[in-house]
Amino acid sequence: MRKTIFTLIAGTALTAGLLLASCHGKVTISGDNGTDTLEFNTDSIREININVKTNEEGEADGTEAMGLALYEAEAMDISELPETAKKQDRQGKLVLYVNIEQAPTEDEPAGIYSVWMADEKAGKVCKILTTNPTAGSLWDQMKEKDSNAAPTEMHLIATAEKAFFASKDGSKIIVEGCPDARNTWTYTIDTQKRTVKQFPCTEGVQSIDLEKGEVILASYGYYPAPDYGRYSVTNAYTIDGKFLRQASEPEAE
Repeated sequence: MRKTIFTLIAGTALTAGLLLASCHGKVTISGDNGTDTLEFNTDSIREININVKTNEEGEADGTEAMGLALYEAEAMDISELPETAKKQDRQGKLVLYVNIEQAPTEDEPAGIYSVWMADEKAGKVCKILTTNPTAGSLWDQMKEKDSNAAPTEMHLIATAEKAFFASKDGSKIIVEGCPDARNTWTYTIDTQKRTVKQFPCTEGVQSIDLEKGEVILASYGYYPAPDYGRYSVTNAYTIDGKFLRQASEPEAE
């Protein structure tokens, strides 16, 4: 018996950066061919190459062979993708989807989401993760002004209302959502190294620069007396979660 699998090969990205709304907004994609503003569940214009090969019975198969070992299951026929899954982002033949497994409610604002990656031309799909609404945040580990992202585990990702490719080769993705109905929790996932980290931000991703390998995230804070009031500030990080610099001055909201 011969099995068909697909493996990732680094491709050439056409986009210079990806600008995102922090919650439930629109996506503006900036690249060599101009700028488009799209609704959130949409395609990007980045490219990735897929190499299709055949393996003999007993050889490496499924997610290990794809270099995406964090997936919950091996590659399945694309017909297994839930009909309710919404398209989030595209890298050439690869497409990210998010499915609402359990809708958020007033009593349970986190909800439950699953994230899927499909090769639409090969007709294959893999589930990357299912969120855990009971997972706690890591704010206490990221108290300092210049904190790096804090390591966590795949089964401790609390939310994934949105999903984006964060590298040219498709091996890194970012997911985020608002599980406490107040703050945006943002995670970076490296499917090659099998690592997950939570970013130290509360208002989500503002932009991703694939050329520089940087992501800009926003957080809010409060002015001390006698000014009071709330402000927003942005910081730059590597895609892997290392703090780089403050990217803007605090701006009153």
